[in-house]
Amino acid sequence: MSLIEQTPSQLAQLRLELADRYAKAGEMKVKLLRIRAEYFRDFRADHKSDASLERAFECTADGLNLMELGQKMKNIEHKLSAIRTLLEVKNNEMRNQY
Repeated sequence: MSLIEQTPSQLAQLRLELADRYAKAGEMKVKLLRIRAEYFRDFRADHKSDASLERAFECTADGLNLMELGQKMKNIEHKLSAIRTLLEVKNNEMRNQY
């Protein structure tokens, strides 16, 4: 069922589920950022610039996970925004204000 076909209560439930996923992703991001900080501390001497060090980290499994997680979090943010807008439109339609 598409978002447009869902009732306001179904959309609210979906927002809660997405918010929960976003929070869990945020917790994982913190763990990966700690790993990144440790990597930077341990391998800084091997690289001439911070950009070089950043690219080297991005090639590790944790670096790839961090980039993927960032994109997933952006996707969730966009879905939450779309649901918020849709809920507003549906509520205004119910009040004949749209």
